[in-house]
Amino acid sequence: MDDRVRAAGRRLAIDQRKPNSDAMLAASEARIHALLEAAVDGIISIDERGAIQTINPAAERLFGYVKEEVLGRNVKVLMPPPYRDEHDGYLAHYLSTGEKRIIGIGREALGLRKDGTTFPMDLSVAEARVENERIFVGIIRDITDRKRAEADLRESTRILEKAVADLETKNEEVRAMTQQLWQAAKLASVGELAASIAHELNNPLGTVSLRIESVLSRTPADDPRRRALEIIAQETKRMADLVANLLQFTRRGAEQVSTVEVHQELTKAVELVQHHLRKRLIVVVQVFAPNTPTIYADRQKLRQVFLNLLTNASDAMPQGGTLTLRTEPAMLGRGTPGVQIEFSDTGIGIRPDYLTRVLEPFFTTKEEGKGTGLGLPICRRVIQEHSGTLDIASAVGKGTTVRIVLPIKVGHNVEPLRNAGGENPCPT
Repeated sequence: MDDRVRAAGRRLAIDQRKPNSDAMLAASEARIHALLEAAVDGIISIDERGAIQTINPAAERLFGYVKEEVLGRNVKVLMPPPYRDEHDGYLAHYLSTGEKRIIGIGREALGLRKDGTTFPMDLSVAEARVENERIFVGIIRDITDRKRAEADLRESTRILEKAVADLETKNEEVRAMTQQLWQAAKLASVGELAASIAHELNNPLGTVSLRIESVLSRTPADDPRRRALEIIAQETKRMADLVANLLQFTRRGAEQVSTVEVHQELTKAVELVQHHLRKRLIVVVQVFAPNTPTIYADRQKLRQVFLNLLTNASDAMPQGGTLTLRTEPAMLGRGTPGVQIEFSDTGIGIRPDYLTRVLEPFFTTKEEGKGTGLGLPICRRVIQEHSGTLDIASAVGKGTTVRIVLPIKVGHNVEPLRNAGGENPCPT
């Protein structure tokens, strides 16, 4: 009996030393409740059916509900489409396969407030087991401010990139204006130089040319000295041409404007150099649009441009080739009607680093003694005087295309003259 009493006493002492399990559970629940209440992020738990089991105050504030309004309801009530439509299928798929697309991974999503508005959120979902029941706990953080900051940053970046692009454009414009000013100053200097040397050179060059012609006329063809005289004559002519080009480049005479049939002027220009083209084995193809309008222009200046471009194309095809002339109606800036004229050759082409310079005075791609570097600048200036544009495109080994667009001056087209039955009022 004493042994039983003593054993019972020991058991009683041991039982008295054991903590009260109900008290421990209550304390643990109190701590968990305190943590949920204090959490800054929203916390929501759901069961395997998707029904909401718990929602903390932070989540209530995020979604605009009080917990009594959502406890027991499917968590889809807090989701806008398409998340709402996908949720049940995803949960069922996960429960049957264990394949994770959100759980344990997290993602950005949209939350749906009670008032119908949405907000961006970071959503992290974890799985837990409580008394053999699977629950899913979602931690939600409102990232509206972060998204707004990201959008502001993108907009600032876009504005900055646009500002940089505008600055680069302005720099290009400044460089272009600087180039134009430099070009204008250069041309002004050329004009002064040409005016001062023209009278000084023309007379002696004329004298030399006449003397050489006289000597050549008295020199037999088989005379060994004749070749030297011919070279002197050629070089004298080249100097005279250079002086003439300089004067032409700097002189601005009064315009002799008349109606011009572009097709006819191109055909006449080809006829003038036909012998030269045929000798070079160059085939000329004319592709003239039948509805190409008549324009008003200085016929002589325009013919000079055409002859210069034909000669350049010929020089670019020393082994022969095809020169295609095209015309068609076109539009200039601001919807101004005009005529487009193209000279396309199949020649040697122009190097890309030369292409930006061929319109500069005195720059030439021809070998020494074969060009003055003033032909294309003169052509461009004439076209600009007619309020037109001249552009050059080229590929080495494939050929070059010079494209001219000339406007039709409104009110001065040839049709009103024809309708009135009048004659050309301008000298041709």
